[in-house]
Amino acid sequence: MLQSRGFLACIFIVSPFGLIAQTVSQDTMKSFRIDEVEISSKYYKRYNPKQLSEALRLEASLLNIPQHIQVVNSEIFRDQVVLNLNESATRNSSGTFREELHNGISPDIYSRGGYISAQRNGVDMRPLGKGPIADDLAIIERVEFVKGPGGFMHAISDPSGSYNVVTKKPTGETKRQVDVLTGSFGLLRAAVDLGGQLDASTKLQYRLNVMGMRGNGFLQHDRNNRMLFAPSLKYQFNERTSLTAEYIYQQLNYLLLSEGQMSPYGYGTLPKDFTITDPSIRPFVGNDHNTFLTLQNRLKDNWHLTAKLAYIRSGYNGTLFWVNAANKKDNDILDRNLVYDSNKYAIFSTQAYINGSFKTRGVGHRLIAGIDINNKSSRSMDTWGTATTIYPLSIRNPKYSETILNNGNGGDFMSENDFTSEGSKIHRKLFYISAYAMDELLFLDEKLKVSLGFRATASQGDTNDYGAKGSSDDVVFTPRLGLSYSVDPNTSFYALHDQSYLPQTGTGVDGSSLKPLKGTNYEIGVKRDWMEGRWNTSLSIYHIERNRLITADPVSNLIYQTGASISKGIEFDLKGQLAKGLNAVINYAYTDSKISADDRNPENVGLATPNRVKHIHNTWLNYLLPMQRMRGLTLSIGYQYLSGRSERFTRRDPVELKDIFRLDAGAGWSNDRYRINLMVNNVLNEKMYSTAWRNGAEDMYYWVQMAPIHARLSLGINL
Repeated sequence: MLQSRGFLACIFIVSPFGLIAQTVSQDTMKSFRIDEVEISSKYYKRYNPKQLSEALRLEASLLNIPQHIQVVNSEIFRDQVVLNLNESATRNSSGTFREELHNGISPDIYSRGGYISAQRNGVDMRPLGKGPIADDLAIIERVEFVKGPGGFMHAISDPSGSYNVVTKKPTGETKRQVDVLTGSFGLLRAAVDLGGQLDASTKLQYRLNVMGMRGNGFLQHDRNNRMLFAPSLKYQFNERTSLTAEYIYQQLNYLLLSEGQMSPYGYGTLPKDFTITDPSIRPFVGNDHNTFLTLQNRLKDNWHLTAKLAYIRSGYNGTLFWVNAANKKDNDILDRNLVYDSNKYAIFSTQAYINGSFKTRGVGHRLIAGIDINNKSSRSMDTWGTATTIYPLSIRNPKYSETILNNGNGGDFMSENDFTSEGSKIHRKLFYISAYAMDELLFLDEKLKVSLGFRATASQGDTNDYGAKGSSDDVVFTPRLGLSYSVDPNTSFYALHDQSYLPQTGTGVDGSSLKPLKGTNYEIGVKRDWMEGRWNTSLSIYHIERNRLITADPVSNLIYQTGASISKGIEFDLKGQLAKGLNAVINYAYTDSKISADDRNPENVGLATPNRVKHIHNTWLNYLLPMQRMRGLTLSIGYQYLSGRSERFTRRDPVELKDIFRLDAGAGWSNDRYRINLMVNNVLNEKMYSTAWRNGAEDMYYWVQMAPIHARLSLGINL
């Protein structure tokens, strides 16, 4: 590389001791050693990372881990011009999709026939109610999708898997980045990412991310305003020991909990922008506080200790209109109730684990051992069962009022809703402590790797759901066995047997406490790096068994725990640089997830599990045009295709849901300082809906409307 202040050149020389950088100038000559060099240019983007974050604890390359794991860097999200985890994040990992009912709050991601667990920096965020609040792109460094149980990093999850959001942290590198974005529906957003060193000795490093956004939704009377403030510090005591402190604050203010629509005429029968809300209702306001403290200490060259402390406090409250049934006299009239909904939750987590490697009698070992403690509490208050005042709205000729409470008769919100009774409150608690150890044994010159893992978990849960109380105490042991064989440095075959355990908070229809869900995963697969690692493919076949399934009745909201399910399928992922300038994310998943046992309703056996999508296919291409006169010009195109979708609740008379096909296209330009990107989503302006269900009376259809064609323009500047 060349620098134009006087004459300065930097020459990289390969040597037996690593990579040597030699600088030569008119006045000085210096040499220094670089242990690792990452070359980044407009011709190569980090679409294909090789390693997991330290939060996933495994000190091995993705190629050699006996499990299907996909890592999505923020570079991909920036190319796709997304705002947060709720927007298209799942298109970059095979078989994952969102239940889009709580778009204002939760990611609610499904995969392999189940609801996968959320994690933030390795901390278990799986909610006891709704949540967690979706991470904003301004704070996301990468997202790691772990297919199947991940007992090496967390104690509790569905056997379908989990995802881990890694937030931006201090690196010591100077960073001055500003991003401004505008788009359809009045969208305006600005974000700043600052980083560097605070002292001459480079021991104290910082990172600061700030974001502000305002915009309207594509449905009438919707708006969505957000802000984020996230400072972090890292102190490097010496070359072996560091302490990192992070704080993340997110605030949300939005009018619609989701883009839900409802009609007695069938799915997707309302106009694209139809809304049942009113411009004068109380908006939802959410506040999310996250504190992380991480101590890392390299005890010896091959051993290091990590200790983490985390506290998350989050909550939201607001009002929304909802329709529980069709008007008996006129189907054109929607009988709306005004519902108050709130939730507050807190999570305290502490973790400590050690990684090390050693040999015994010529056999290599990679050891992970640790302990996790997690204490969760969730408090909700709502009026879903007590709001009785009717606010009629015509489908064909909707009229929205300024005065809504009690249909203009005065009073306040409390006068028509009961907040004091036990029938409006939910309080759930879960505490668990878990110990884990896994030894990866290396044979045949480290070509054959055998992973033996074991986790012991003790949990205690208490629940009070609308006055129905219950408790549970469990001690569970979950083993893990993984095999990986490297045919050559670029190809590995693997097999995995893993088990998972998931306490379920709440009470059943008979008043008894819900028993924990247990799952078993069997998986085989092959991974390969191509063209010197520029792109990678992963292919897996899995079989998952679950028992003690819970089913919520769509009318009464009563919970039944009577069933079991079997999920099996195939997943394929391709990611990386296919050719010079051409970066790609391509994936496909076939999912066959069915109820295998149901003691209460035997006729359900063989039916699809809730929210199953049989075929999911995603393609994303980003191409840097080889034009000398317009260097840095890129074109992007991608699509999402979902077919074989089942309804949100299992029914013996299922309705075939419309396939989803969304086409996106864009163009951009960048150099070392500036980056401009224009993205048009849903180019074909398809009318699409997701997350559909019917109530028990079969007189009302519910679905979540998806956005029509819309565009976004982003500008990034490196100062």
